[in-house]
Amino acid sequence: MARTGSQVLLDALRAEGAEYLFGIPGTLTLPVYDALIGQPGITPIVTRHEQGAGFAADGYAKVSGRTGVVFTVPGPGGTNLATALQSAREDAVPLVAVTSALADKMRDRSAIHDVDMERALEHVVKKVFVPASAAGIAPALEVAFRWAGAGRPGPVQVVLKSNLFSAQEERVPRPPEFPQPEPLPRPDERALDQAAAMLRAARRPVIYAGQGVVQAGCEREAQALAARLGAAVVTSIKGRGILSERDPLCFGLYHFEGCEELLKEADLCLALGTGFGEFATSYFKAPIPRNLIQVDVDPQRLGRNYPAALGILGDAKEALEGILKRLEDMGEAPLGEGHVRVRAGRRLYAERLAAFLARPQAPPFHGLFVMKTLREVFPPETIFLSDSSATQSWLMEQAFEIYRPRSLLLSEAYQTMGYALGAAIGAKLGAPERPVCAIIGDGSFTMTCGELATATALNLPLTFLIFNDGKYGALRHSQKHVFGGRFIGTDLNNPDFPALAQAFGATGHKVTSAEGLRAALAASLQEGGVHLVDCPIAPDVLSTRWERAAQTFRATGKPGG
Repeated sequence: MARTGSQVLLDALRAEGAEYLFGIPGTLTLPVYDALIGQPGITPIVTRHEQGAGFAADGYAKVSGRTGVVFTVPGPGGTNLATALQSAREDAVPLVAVTSALADKMRDRSAIHDVDMERALEHVVKKVFVPASAAGIAPALEVAFRWAGAGRPGPVQVVLKSNLFSAQEERVPRPPEFPQPEPLPRPDERALDQAAAMLRAARRPVIYAGQGVVQAGCEREAQALAARLGAAVVTSIKGRGILSERDPLCFGLYHFEGCEELLKEADLCLALGTGFGEFATSYFKAPIPRNLIQVDVDPQRLGRNYPAALGILGDAKEALEGILKRLEDMGEAPLGEGHVRVRAGRRLYAERLAAFLARPQAPPFHGLFVMKTLREVFPPETIFLSDSSATQSWLMEQAFEIYRPRSLLLSEAYQTMGYALGAAIGAKLGAPERPVCAIIGDGSFTMTCGELATATALNLPLTFLIFNDGKYGALRHSQKHVFGGRFIGTDLNNPDFPALAQAFGATGHKVTSAEGLRAALAASLQEGGVHLVDCPIAPDVLSTRWERAAQTFRATGKPGG
């Protein structure tokens, strides 16, 4: 018996290992949902907005290492995905967006949901595939998954006209063909020779490890090379956890205590799978050494933000294996000057932190106290998320250590608000054995709080910690330091967050003391289900990152780290 296009779609998704279909049903996509009934292998995750579905697929992909799949109705369903897809593209997240479109006979007739879905999202995805018949659906899905994970990963769109869902699969002598991604070139052997020679000659090398190390699965190789060279390891934001930030080889982020001096004194930097983005380098202020070896799968990122003395195009794992082989005669080097600076920086910061925490803490809290409390309550394997806001900057504090890769999820490059709630749902589905905690500013949370209904419907154990200062905090900081304290449009009229949580079927906690904060976070871990913790935060108190930016603003009137 011939399959319908809906059955072809679901069979193709199963063949690619898809577990979840994130999205919202619509009249024209109901045939697909009907075909899901009684079928094993794929679970529909019904969100409350398509943007939330896109963020959930993003969170799922980031923690699982698999490709997330989102499915939408024509028109607004598809265009609602634009922000999530661009965020995924900037952060190299493999997604396949199956967006339905009107049948040809309904186009240009003022029909409901009419929009040119073939072109509406082409600038926020890597490729767009449009099968002409039910027989073309499986080949289109297969190549879309290939493109999503090829080279630097990212989102890919498959546009399915709604008439195909109920159409019978045609018998065709030859399946339709779609362009395949070019295979990633192997790292050039001569370039690896040169890289090994440069590393041998270096006396104060630093390794700067990014997300590409995580995606290539070569954390062990990076650690082995660092040990062989006696090199300190600095990570990008998305690369945090490549080495535990308690590891003596790991320095952490650029703005950690002493790291700027470390980079200034280094005579070589090996950068692995990072584009040196604006947020990670504090507005491109990080003093990356001129003697830079950069390894990346994307040729456009080689030397883009910092000139590279040697650029190597290819997979980070293959490049590291090649370099290690060329340096196999070297034993592990003693910890060099960089590690002395790492230890000294950690000791100095620990002393300052202890002095700060020795003072009584009461609401509204300093953000650093909240970060330290979070880190003490939640186990090392916890996945943390945040939105783009002043809140996010607190997760970059040295007191908030990360111990495993895929443990800190952000919309880093695109910096979209409203990300964390939906992404937390996907993260928990992608790693059900790991606790998940989203730290969200009050302004960001109210943008997407309807997704609490998704979380409670799924009965997922999730913690949402709201930084409640009643402000658009990041904007207010700029108004204070750039615009002379003239405030407009940054005050919020917040709801009663615990009552809102309870209305959705979640557990709400209103924090009124330091002990109450710890107790609420501990209860969210122990009791299961969705918990929302309303945490009062002191307004106009800056994280280290924001304070540096504010100092630069005051001194120069220009952005800074």
